[in-house]
Amino acid sequence: MAKKEPNGEDIIKYLGYNVHPGKIGEFWQSEEEKKRYVQEVRERGGVQSVMERESALLNVRLMTPVDRIIGFIGSAFLILSFFLPVYSFDAGGQHVSGSAISYFINIGNVIGGASEGGFILLLAMLLFTLVLLANPVLGVLNILGLVNKQQGDAYLEAVKKNTRLTFILLILYGVLFLALLIGASQPAGLSSYGDTFGLASIFKLTGVGFWLGIAGLAIVFAERRGI
Repeated sequence: MAKKEPNGEDIIKYLGYNVHPGKIGEFWQSEEEKKRYVQEVRERGGVQSVMERESALLNVRLMTPVDRIIGFIGSAFLILSFFLPVYSFDAGGQHVSGSAISYFINIGNVIGGASEGGFILLLAMLLFTLVLLANPVLGVLNILGLVNKQQGDAYLEAVKKNTRLTFILLILYGVLFLALLIGASQPAGLSSYGDTFGLASIFKLTGVGFWLGIAGLAIVFAERRGI
């Protein structure tokens, strides 16, 4: 028995049922898009390039469930960093450790001690304070972006909009590290750590919360870059 060659109607029925149930829409979003593409092909001397079309499959921006989970993890790190120890060191023969909450409760003593190191140390403490505040805010905003109800590109744009604080936080960290690279006089209470309060002090005086915040920022930044 001879095989039946599929005709155009058969192919349309197959596509409509198996690939895209329902009526198949037009390929072009508008007549203007079609004319624009034809004109571009003519300008290239008749050479077609599907990659040039914004709606081509390989150009579609995607956020998979795994991407969202990673984004949530980064947000959780940023929020948790506020409640875990952000400073941890020995002073006056005893160990001192506390979360960002404890830091803000004792902000007066922090500023008083920082004033002994001069302008650079005061600047470093101000930047450190802003970082502690911005971390959980970015975490919450990113979660709100990830759970937004938009679809397609609108969803991704909402995620990007909610993570604009990422760049401000990166600048804060950058200026903080630069200030510590310059260095300042060591406050009397931390004299056992040397004469200079510098970049190495971050590794000696900070707690797990500080580093968790940096990890969370790195994850959210990578998430945003991937959109």
